[in-house]
Amino acid sequence: MKNGRCEAGMASLKNQEIRDRFDFIVIGAGSAGCVLANRLSAEGLHQVLLIEAGGRDNSINIRIPLMVVNLLKDEKFTWPFMTEKQVHLNNKEQLWARGKVLGGSSSINGNVYVRGDPAEYDSWSSMGCTGWGWSDMLPYFKRMESFASGDPVKRGKGGPINVTQLRKFDKLGDAYLDASGEAGYELVDDYNDGHYEGASYLQYSTTPRGFRCSSAVGYLRPTSGRPNLTIWTDTLVTRVVLDGKRAVGVECIRDGKTLRVQSRKEVILSAGPIQSPKILELSGIGRPDVLGAVGIAVAHELPGVGENMADHPNCRLTFECAKPITINDVLQRPLSKLKEGLRFILFGKGLLSICSATAHIVMRSGPAQNQPDLKLQLQPFSGKDRYARRPQDGLDPHSGFTIGIMALRPHSRGYVHIKSADPTVHPRIDPNYLADDRDAATLLAGIRAVRRLVQMPSLKDLVVRETRPGPEVQTEQQILDYIRQTTATTWHVVGSCKMGNDELAVVDSDLRVRGIGGLRVIDSSVFPTVPSSNTNVPTIALGEKGADIVLNSWRSTADVKASA
Repeated sequence: MKNGRCEAGMASLKNQEIRDRFDFIVIGAGSAGCVLANRLSAEGLHQVLLIEAGGRDNSINIRIPLMVVNLLKDEKFTWPFMTEKQVHLNNKEQLWARGKVLGGSSSINGNVYVRGDPAEYDSWSSMGCTGWGWSDMLPYFKRMESFASGDPVKRGKGGPINVTQLRKFDKLGDAYLDASGEAGYELVDDYNDGHYEGASYLQYSTTPRGFRCSSAVGYLRPTSGRPNLTIWTDTLVTRVVLDGKRAVGVECIRDGKTLRVQSRKEVILSAGPIQSPKILELSGIGRPDVLGAVGIAVAHELPGVGENMADHPNCRLTFECAKPITINDVLQRPLSKLKEGLRFILFGKGLLSICSATAHIVMRSGPAQNQPDLKLQLQPFSGKDRYARRPQDGLDPHSGFTIGIMALRPHSRGYVHIKSADPTVHPRIDPNYLADDRDAATLLAGIRAVRRLVQMPSLKDLVVRETRPGPEVQTEQQILDYIRQTTATTWHVVGSCKMGNDELAVVDSDLRVRGIGGLRVIDSSVFPTVPSSNTNVPTIALGEKGADIVLNSWRSTADVKASA
């Protein structure tokens, strides 16, 4: 179905409404939304509309992984969300870049392929999330991926997302893993087969030729030509339209006009952990005090909307490297740039085929932890902050690398809420980083672990000096001060429309918004906790499982009607 067909069905200019109805309207073409658009339209039985606020994913900077550094501050492709001043981070605001393009953040992220910690998924059942344990998710992890070298019992072979495994990638990565073994960490061949803890080269969601394999690439491109799938880009959804306690469509701004589209069956919010709660609140669904403060009438009180938001706090140590083998060298030395360009063109390999990280250690911060709560991730570049990926953004002029420290099980919780009834105004975002002292303590343990690691024989010879925070920062208080000065986002935001059955749960185990018919949320905002490590793969798997839930519910309805 072409855009023109829908626009031809517009009602009078007075109402500016589209008459066409769709069975399913999916809001947001991100990691989960692309999956839903594909799966819900696959049988040809349902008319599906996918609405994306951003544009097409046709930039070469998206396709070649390393070149995404050119887009992280480009508002054509990203939402430049700013947080509130962080009380526990010296009152600093933070930039949260999120994908504003087909594929969403899967089109601009680090491409690292991580399913997460089996124990974290299993913990969700105690939170009222029936059917979301590790064994429940495994079939969907397998369905979504194509990983040639994996155990077929645990890994998928024919899915839409191609997975590559870095092995013997470069001298720095080899030294990092050798040092990990010397430091006593277990070397793991496949951290995605359920054996999560230990040290490993990373897996990537890239094609065999080294190009990014986002959800748009894996799920939307194969749908080209489906007559029952309509994709609107550059279209901002302003609210869900309710008829009493049921969602019956959406209102959106398209080509400067306010349009209304009707749904026969369901509206599905897949706009992400910042935008999905925002759209719910703009629709009158949420906390009365939040809605009343901006003049929105309460259509349905749901106190958990926008609450329980979590992100991995991330600090880092940077080092000057003794050899010119880092991304710093590729971006600042013409000969290195030429060499890496040829490696990518000829073989689809090398530093251009990665976004940032190459290897990690998943570990416990102390003996009292019953599952991993720390990740130490090697990134073959260094700069002044997490966005310093180019010389003009503060990339160090010398050869350098970073070891990022991620607290995998953060205790601090924040919120995201609208601050205006104007749908073009960004919401108020407060992740409340390090409000719980246990998070700072975990990062402190991580810094000490990194400093021990770089003293191992295999890595020590590649380290000229520690450049951040530097050897002069030694006492516990000095390190904690550094943590509060430098901690930043990992872009792993979840929880703002959490799943469960407690008073703050926004959706149930079938992802239905509590108290509202015909409305679901299917994106990372429903995760009650961060499923450990990176969130893109869990979100795509969520889309797969969510699509099954939706289709099965309507098959059941049809069966009941047929037998009546």
